Amino acid sequence: MGILDRLFGGRFTMPPPEETNLSASAIMKELRPERSDSGQKKALEAFAWALVAFIPEKEGARLVRRVMRRYAMGDDAPSALTEGFLNDPKGQKLEHLVLLSLDWRGYDVFEYKAPYLVSASGVKVPYACVREGASSMPEVLHNFDHWLARFGKRYLHLDTGGENYDGVIVDADRLGAITELAGRAGINVSLESF
Repeated sequence: MGILDRLFGGRFTMPPPEETNLSASAIMKELRPERSDSGQKKALEAFAWALVAFIPEKEGARLVRRVMRRYAMGDDAPSALTEGFLNDPKGQKLEHLVLLSLDWRGYDVFEYKAPYLVSASGVKVPYACVREGASSMPEVLHNFDHWLARFGKRYLHLDTGGENYDGVIVDADRLGAITELAGRAGINVSLESF
């Protein structure tokens, strides 16, 4: 303020800020956007719990808390899910991989992480990535889905609004219920890539 005072010849004065009696939580509540649909929040939490069903309960609970915290901070449902699971330092651990995110040329990442994803989903047969003439990432993921179908699993693509191919492994017999939960949570899912 001293430089502005000198610049304007002493005419620059500002009244002190008004004090408030609001608590920090009341201030944060005012800053966060109000969500009118509590059903979407419950559906997002149920969807996140359905995705972490294969991993240990303590780790799953930690990931679901992260997703719900992101949602409470104002993220939309797809962003809360991806940020909660994929945030590198505190997100999902490699041995308990739930959500796989790849870019259009992420063949090396897929080759490295797909066996962990398969193992975490409960499939006992190890997965060896073979591109089998697939030239694009959607074709590689389509072949992966066909491989999983032999074990009663499916690879479900999530439309998170970004350019990455995000997906999870789900039980084939629970596919309808999980798709319905995702729809109620505001997340588009499909067996085909977006």
